[in-house]
Amino acid sequence: MHGFVYFRRKLEKLKRHLTFLLLLLIVLLYSCQKSQDKTSEKSTDLTADSLINVADRLWDKGRLDSAFLVYAQARESAAKSKDSLNLANALISMGILANDQGDSFNGQEYALEATQYLNRNDKKHHRSIIANLNNLGVTAYDLKKYDDAIDFYSQAIPLANDTAHLHIAKNNLANAYRQKGNYAMAIKLYEEILNNTPSPQNKARTMTNLAKAQLMRNQNFNPIPLYLSALQIRKNINDEWGKNSSYSHLADYYLYRVPDSSLYYSRLMYELAVALKNPDNELEALAKLTELEPKNHLNLFRRYRKLDDSLSSARNVAKNQFALIRYQTEKYKINTLRLERENEQKKSQIDKRNTLLAIAILAILLISLTAIVVYKQRKRRLTEHAEKQIRDSKLKTSKEIHDVVANGLYRMMSEVEYSESIDKPKFVGQLEKLYHQSRQISHAVSANPQDFVERLEELIHAFSSSETKIITVGLDEKLNTSVSVPVKDEIVLAVQELLVNMNKYSSASQVALRFILQEDELEIRYRDNGIGLSGDKKDGIGIRNTESRIAAINGHFIFGNHGNGGVQAVIKVPLT
Repeated sequence: MHGFVYFRRKLEKLKRHLTFLLLLLIVLLYSCQKSQDKTSEKSTDLTADSLINVADRLWDKGRLDSAFLVYAQARESAAKSKDSLNLANALISMGILANDQGDSFNGQEYALEATQYLNRNDKKHHRSIIANLNNLGVTAYDLKKYDDAIDFYSQAIPLANDTAHLHIAKNNLANAYRQKGNYAMAIKLYEEILNNTPSPQNKARTMTNLAKAQLMRNQNFNPIPLYLSALQIRKNINDEWGKNSSYSHLADYYLYRVPDSSLYYSRLMYELAVALKNPDNELEALAKLTELEPKNHLNLFRRYRKLDDSLSSARNVAKNQFALIRYQTEKYKINTLRLERENEQKKSQIDKRNTLLAIAILAILLISLTAIVVYKQRKRRLTEHAEKQIRDSKLKTSKEIHDVVANGLYRMMSEVEYSESIDKPKFVGQLEKLYHQSRQISHAVSANPQDFVERLEELIHAFSSSETKIITVGLDEKLNTSVSVPVKDEIVLAVQELLVNMNKYSSASQVALRFILQEDELEIRYRDNGIGLSGDKKDGIGIRNTESRIAAINGHFIFGNHGNGGVQAVIKVPLT
């Protein structure tokens, strides 16, 4: 009676708490709805075209992270207004930015998404298509997928409406063929560009690439005239970045042929790279100088190492920052889509909200009350089950101590009292056996039932040696949760009995233990390559005890010699 009154008071107190929480929930829902209503009323006058212009200016200023965010906003604006061209342009720019930051895979993803919004039959789209195909080609080239790069560059060439874009596309295509090893096709494309009056900048670039391809095809080819002609053109038009490229090619060619010339151009390359604040070219020049100036090797290497570490750190920071920006962009997109869906559904939800809220409150109350009752009942069952397991464990331990330790001591006392002489080795052996049996009982009592696999592994390890190798199959963590506690204890003792018999009588060098976990049954298969057991050993006390243990948990135990002379056994026990 007192327990019922206590439970009723607890329930009434919980009801008051639930009522307060539900009222608070209603207020919060109302507040959130008002906030969303205000948010939905806000709008922006910026179009996709104007957002792209803003992003372009940010890009020119070097603010790449801000540019990427604005391009993402332009993408969403263009998607709303169904402006496919600006949607594609925003995606193309995001892809190029991703590639520049070393994120080639996501850069490729943005570029491929852009292709579905571009129309080859619309000439207004051609410029964007060329830029996107070129970006896809660059990405594939960087990923060393030269066949894909060739495909993308080849698609861009027919769409080029001016010689500058055509020459750039052909040069990129030739570079991909060169890296793939098709030097003949690369040289053919380079020569087509040179025969079609390219701009000075494109001419110098193509001459340099042609010389490199000729040299890769034929190591006896002399690329110096082409390299020097390209360098002179670049000097004439003040193409500082192009000059750096020429110095690099000349230094590489002379490296093992004329080291003094290589040293000369490497120094020029280094000085220009420093002036241009180009750490990549500076690092490349330092690598060349380190090899060409043995006397100054240590100082150059230190500068190289310092610059390399600084450049790697800066790139990692930039890459991580860009990854964060991209994550924020995608998060913004998801949140925008979510808000749009909520705004579309808002009108239809207003009429139903009050009814649904009342139903929800009633459902929460019913579920809470049901959960309380179920929880109480489950807790009571678990407590009773735990107490029963403790009682059973104590009874079992008491029985084992009486049968194993007490009886063993009594038998030894009787032998000492009534025997005329004591066989000391035999007496010590009996003591040692009794000691090990006591330890086994202690371990069984103190072991955590959830550490079933660990107990088995320790047991197997105890019987493993350089003469006896024990192989296990299927001994994994699933057994910890699939097998009940009483079954675990009996299995440990049964496996222990098999290993004791193996160690004492079988003289096996190899033992296989296989644990097969089925839907409602655990099967354990034992097999060794020993000499087997004689008839009296197969019917010993340990084996009979094991049969009794397995039978007590509704299992089956089969034990005997196999055809090759060793021992085999099968244990099948239900999981519950």
